[in-house]
Amino acid sequence: MKSSKKNQNRIIKITLLFIIGAIMLTGCSPYKNSRYIELGEYMNLQLDYSLIAVTAQDMENEINLLLDKYADNVVFDEGTVQIKDIANIDYSGTVDDMPFEGGAATGYDLEIGSNLFIPGFEEGLIGAFIGQPVVLNLTFPTDYKDKDNNVSAFAGKEVRFQVVVNKVTRRVLPEYNDEFIKNIDNGYNTVDEYNEYLKKEIYNYKKTQAAWKMVLDNTVVKKYPDTVQKRVDSIREYYEYYMAYYGYSSFNEFCMDALGQTEEEFNQTNLESARDGVKQEMISQAIAMLEKIKLSANELDEGYDNYAQYYGYDNTDDFLKDYDKESITNSILLNKIMEYVSANSVVIND
Repeated sequence: MKSSKKNQNRIIKITLLFIIGAIMLTGCSPYKNSRYIELGEYMNLQLDYSLIAVTAQDMENEINLLLDKYADNVVFDEGTVQIKDIANIDYSGTVDDMPFEGGAATGYDLEIGSNLFIPGFEEGLIGAFIGQPVVLNLTFPTDYKDKDNNVSAFAGKEVRFQVVVNKVTRRVLPEYNDEFIKNIDNGYNTVDEYNEYLKKEIYNYKKTQAAWKMVLDNTVVKKYPDTVQKRVDSIREYYEYYMAYYGYSSFNEFCMDALGQTEEEFNQTNLESARDGVKQEMISQAIAMLEKIKLSANELDEGYDNYAQYYGYDNTDDFLKDYDKESITNSILLNKIMEYVSANSVVIND
């Protein structure tokens, strides 16, 4: 009844997000290749204020991220189903008035909006009352696959489901008020104080990104070093491992299911990503040499700790055993150079 490979594909997508981050920090040689670039202007860049102004949407996005971090999972046994709810359901389906294998279950937890079930199923439950039967008259996709990944006999056929939502689990966000800000113990006591801090953080981030983009646009790569191909190959190897792990025989099919793109599109994206990463590291090292910028022991330790925490390690030493230390150092340097460029830029039309 579930869409072909949808359940495992959701796991794949989540896993591959981690893999991408992991690859960018492993297997990389230091880029002492400033001779491969024509470094553009990076000092006293003029940034238009309109590009970095903090919008109401920026604020809302960051506040929602904060609230979601402290959200509670609450179980409701009455009311209606909402998008992103985890709905505990009983369902049974029939094709030509006959039940079919895999078309029924009890106590099944389904995230509404995950697209794990055939089109129309989850959408049909939004707004449904908990505890009341719902009838869904749907059609299997024309490319619907069976458990052996072959086109199913049900492909394109009409199907009727009877569904009862037993309960839902919903993430309930806390109220954004002074009490909440005070309780999370982040050094601020009121919403107004925290909003001012948030505006500065968002502004600095957008300024840094805008300045660095200008540096990238101003810099010409005369030649890419061999490390680009090494990075491309490493990323491909990781994806091929997971292709085999999830039982795919076709890399193109794996890319379509897990990434929503063809193998050809993946190859192009992979190459562009590798080149972009190498270009940024070459630029950061070139600027560091010209400006005689170095990383202090404290900056390195703090950087390693931050990366370890980001990737879910309790111990930084354990993190450094799994990841290439020199590559992480390059990333820490890149961040410092980006901040340096931003600090030496000028905002106009403010």
